[in-house]
Amino acid sequence: MFLPVKKEMKSSTSKLFVKKKYKAIIFDIDGTLIPNRKDAMPSKKVIEAVGKAAKKINVGVATSRPYFLAKNIIEKLELTIPCVVTGGAQIFDPISNKYLLEHMLSKDDVLKIGEIADKVNIPMIIFDDGQDYHFDKNYIPGRPFQVWIHAIETSLAEKFIKKVSRIPTISILKVISWQKNKIDVIIANPSATKQHAISEIAKLLNIKTHQIIGVGDGYNDFPLLMACGFKIAMGNANEELKQIADYVAPSVEEDGVAHIVEKFIL
Repeated sequence: MFLPVKKEMKSSTSKLFVKKKYKAIIFDIDGTLIPNRKDAMPSKKVIEAVGKAAKKINVGVATSRPYFLAKNIIEKLELTIPCVVTGGAQIFDPISNKYLLEHMLSKDDVLKIGEIADKVNIPMIIFDDGQDYHFDKNYIPGRPFQVWIHAIETSLAEKFIKKVSRIPTISILKVISWQKNKIDVIIANPSATKQHAISEIAKLLNIKTHQIIGVGDGYNDFPLLMACGFKIAMGNANEELKQIADYVAPSVEEDGVAHIVEKFIL
């Protein structure tokens, strides 16, 4: 899954990094701030680095996790700026404890997706109004934000994606699963992307998107990096993300976030 680490600045980039130019840094969570495990937490070294960075620059996260699954990490890092959660479907403010932006899925689309999942025998989870629901014949959509298919084989995922992609009013993402050699599929509102959300974060912080550093590792971090002025891929990132990055940092297992903070923030 992981590729060799490239710790040096890519020689092909012509972008000159100037610390004072950047006003915020936004990290993905899984595979970036923490190892790609459900129960993982930031290391002491990463916590200390993020704390130091927050004294110099705005520090936030952009994660596919809904807030209730990201809450303990956000609190552990003592983040204070609005955070992108649920893959961009929501922006949560940890200070006011309120959602500042939300993009829901169509209720009809959720039911259509559920019917397709049933036909190919795939369990489906819906994040709906702050809770996770397992799709079955008794499920009635309330305020659905995200459909999540956990840990399936690539071939089955591709079969499922081919069928649901016929629904024109959804976006589909593949994500590296917490289970080794498996992938997750995330379905959301087309406006529910990290790229759209970063634009909103910039407005909330009264800065420009080109003044933001984005850091990620997975396929779903393409929108995050593309929205930011300086793009950093973790050493454990997929090769495609590394290709668009301005810098490739050490891996999450090597506390790459601490390296990034030391090199680009302090």
